[in-house]
Amino acid sequence: MKRYGTSANSMTRSKARGALSALADVLFPPSCLACGDLIREETGAVCFCTPCGEGLNLLEPPICSICGKSLEGGFREDTQRLCVDCLLRPPFFPRARSMGKYEGPLLEALHLFKYRKNITAGERLAKMMSRWALDLPDLHDFDLVVPVPLHPAKLRKRGFNQSLILARRISQTCSIPLDATILVKVSDGDPQVELGRKERKANVRNRFTLSKGKSASGLKILLIDDVYTTGSTVGECARILLKGGAREAAVLTLARA
Repeated sequence: MKRYGTSANSMTRSKARGALSALADVLFPPSCLACGDLIREETGAVCFCTPCGEGLNLLEPPICSICGKSLEGGFREDTQRLCVDCLLRPPFFPRARSMGKYEGPLLEALHLFKYRKNITAGERLAKMMSRWALDLPDLHDFDLVVPVPLHPAKLRKRGFNQSLILARRISQTCSIPLDATILVKVSDGDPQVELGRKERKANVRNRFTLSKGKSASGLKILLIDDVYTTGSTVGECARILLKGGAREAAVLTLARA
């Protein structure tokens, strides 16, 4: 599979943006995305103050080797362990990983981004997520980064696709091409937040398709979304990509409910 590297001009622009961002942080210290206090010291991707950063519940082993869910017990990290859901109903994706649990400071920050439409907060979270993603094994084996799409009506109402903002930064940081148009959401059902597991799965069935003229043939694809709840949405996206010829469709999300 042919790779498309980052051009010299693109790298120069990226470095320039980074320098300007660093200068802005000195002149105008960023505020914590959870509590709003000024961040007066370097804390990773500069999303949270020290107390809120310490309150993050990052997902660490032992986790399900497929969906990434936290598992109870002292399992060895090198063993393949499955949660009950993946054991009984294996998803269409081979693995899904989330940076942290959808609670506390991370929940507050995501609500600021997604529901209060703070794009700057989203860019900062994307930067944090991309730094975390760099430590994941086999990340650079993927051919394409694909965000979970919104239905056009939802996109017009919200004004942005939160998954695309995260995916764009993952693509840039990890030097993996981005395709934000290969998947299309052709119809919108009830809001997923109001539904149970079975209802969520039925609600997204056949609501996504490959764009006309697009092909996933032979591609190893990294799906990006903001929150993993039951895996229904990313599972349906993975099913469509595999049906379209993709070799694999794995999942990365910022948070896990």
